[in-house]
Amino acid sequence: MKHFVTLFLVVLLAAGCTSIRTAKRQTGPWDMAALKQAPAAEWGERTGLVQEVYYQGEPYRGKATRVFAYLGRPAVGKGPFPAMVLVHGGGGKAFREWAEHWASRGYVALAMDTAGCGPDGPLPDGGPDQADTTKFRDFTDGEARDMWTYHAVSAVIRGVSLMAALPEVDHRRIGITGISWGGYLTCIVAGLDHRLKVAVPVYGCGFLGRDSCWKATSLARMSPVSRDRWLRDFDPARYLGGVNCPILFLNGSNDFA
Repeated sequence: MKHFVTLFLVVLLAAGCTSIRTAKRQTGPWDMAALKQAPAAEWGERTGLVQEVYYQGEPYRGKATRVFAYLGRPAVGKGPFPAMVLVHGGGGKAFREWAEHWASRGYVALAMDTAGCGPDGPLPDGGPDQADTTKFRDFTDGEARDMWTYHAVSAVIRGVSLMAALPEVDHRRIGITGISWGGYLTCIVAGLDHRLKVAVPVYGCGFLGRDSCWKATSLARMSPVSRDRWLRDFDPARYLGGVNCPILFLNGSNDFA
């Protein structure tokens, strides 16, 4: 009888495990197969551990774009090295010092711009800027790929693809971290790109339509249709359920946003 009960429990547990529902992976407006291809890149000046690079972005309003970034490489060791993608926040840019910080600790690190800028300001062939009026505006389904979030997420994923193709990078050990709006982007990218092995959003977020400083401001100024479309395509809550790597949220208990 004891063995029968044990066998019954094992069968019951097995049946329960097979019935567990997993979150459906959302891909939104992004073509992940295309974004996972290594982008064309132009390599620039190298200073110390860090080198400038411009790589292919997504078309913006029918025109080709480039993304500017700093790539840091360790000075010691032969590799392949683990790698980190570094996503700046609102009002930020590609930070050379951030890439250098991680490179000095043994990582290949890519700090890219997500606001259409290069080292000296806006690029003539850059993507959309990061103003709130650019992030939150009325748009149709056909215009989703001209939105800032679409371009910023694409720039980050193409950055992962760029690093994964480098011989000095261990493509099995690439992580991501981002701060503020970079934390927002990190949450989306971690749910979309399953090549990532760890994600650390600093002030990451989700459910912006339920409780955020934008609920009564930028989101409220949008038309109801566009607001629902924005939350459907660009709220991290839509993608966090698809994260399959360890994720560490760093947040202050008094974060106003």
